[in-house]
Amino acid sequence: MFKSFAIVSALAFLVLGLPACAQIAQIAPAAPIQTQAQVPTDLPTGERWLKHFQEDLLPFWNMSDAWGSPRGDFPTFRGNDGKIVDWAKPPQELATASGWIKENFGREYVRMKSRQTYFYGVAYHLTGDPKMLELTRDGATFIRKRALDPATGSAVSYWEKGKPQPAILARTSQDLAYAELGLAMYYYLTRDEAVLRDIRKLKRHIFTQYWNPEWQGLRWVVKEEAQGEQLRQELVAQLDQINAYMLLLTPILPERDRKEWTADLKRLAQVMVRDYHDADKHLFWGTIHDPAEKKLGSRHTDFGHTAKAYWMLERIGRLTNDPALVELATTGAKAVLKQAYLPDSGTWGSKLRPDGSVDTGKEWWIYAELDQLSETLALTDPALAAPLPRTAEFWFKRMVDPVNHEVWGGAGGPNLDPWKGPKIHQWKSGYHSAEHALVGYLTAQALHGEPATLYFAPRSAKADLRPYVFAGQAIRRTNHQLPGFPGHRKVEVAFSGLR
Repeated sequence: MFKSFAIVSALAFLVLGLPACAQIAQIAPAAPIQTQAQVPTDLPTGERWLKHFQEDLLPFWNMSDAWGSPRGDFPTFRGNDGKIVDWAKPPQELATASGWIKENFGREYVRMKSRQTYFYGVAYHLTGDPKMLELTRDGATFIRKRALDPATGSAVSYWEKGKPQPAILARTSQDLAYAELGLAMYYYLTRDEAVLRDIRKLKRHIFTQYWNPEWQGLRWVVKEEAQGEQLRQELVAQLDQINAYMLLLTPILPERDRKEWTADLKRLAQVMVRDYHDADKHLFWGTIHDPAEKKLGSRHTDFGHTAKAYWMLERIGRLTNDPALVELATTGAKAVLKQAYLPDSGTWGSKLRPDGSVDTGKEWWIYAELDQLSETLALTDPALAAPLPRTAEFWFKRMVDPVNHEVWGGAGGPNLDPWKGPKIHQWKSGYHSAEHALVGYLTAQALHGEPATLYFAPRSAKADLRPYVFAGQAIRRTNHQLPGFPGHRKVEVAFSGLR
């Protein structure tokens, strides 16, 4: 049903800046020039994305060394072979890691435990394997019992030598958002009310303690420090509240919460557009507290943060029935996709350099965000699916570690060789690769006119189940037994009409 639309096919090349004839040859060599935009015939199928998740990603996380002791205390660092690190003799990829990674050795980060919890949630969501849901529960339980402060609702950023750090109001709003990530995924799957109470409490802490009435935006930190951290105004302080938990949960919350969360989504969208968006350049500035940093190459001013911001704004616009916001986000998204796509290699670049040229190096999470943005917009404008067969081919063939699984941190150099640094550290876990596979599966099924099957574990047979951050129609819904989760059922839902 998504195969053909009355849109001139040349739009794909005009929007993305591709040479039309060359691109037709690269994507579908034998096909004649189309008069209507169509989903590329070689767009990966949903089955291909499931295969990628199950064979390329899951083995790295479905091993005892990944599960922690106790289970749920997932390790921040492991070797590229997936094994627990012997710090007396660390593997080469850690021994030779960059300084910004090494300086965090010895720390255990809540955000990484939360991201791994999310990974197992996606694993259950896509496969229905109860063991994956058990690991999701283990991670959520560890965060709730060990990382959350019952008095304030705050969450630890990291432990160092067993001591929670830093002081409560010196924790970044971004770290607090990502502490919510794993809890949000577990609630989305199970509708566990006890988990929702903790989610609410942490969100309330963020929006009461970190909201700056003068800026009308969320702070980075609250506690005044000699380094001036409390003065920092960061895009991710706003963006990652949406991305980590609010967009996923708002549509399924009880009515008493939904109105408040919807208003907060609108408020954060306004902050991002008003303060961080450069409409002329079609980008989001990563930081704005120092006017001198409003320049290409500055912190977090890259295709990844810009793509994620436009994706979140487009989704908020659709969720809140705000066509102006959808239009703003779609217009900007088309521009950044055009800038980021490199037709010679069929890949995405990572950012604009200070001279305005594209940095052709790959960063795994930026690449994933650009794919996800393109895939989402293709649901309503299939011209924007034009690059996806080639970008996906590069991901499957060059970004995946074919021996020990998961994806490399990036690729670069004249031959775009994979980086052989650590595949898991204080910022890289299974979050982005799992979301990339989930969104790839959902959108591929929709674009090929096939239903997408997802698994949930609610208590109520009447629970409102949605396909991740999308809307869709549940065309089939079946209940199964779910061992190990008293009162919950495994619910298999087939969705169509994804939008």
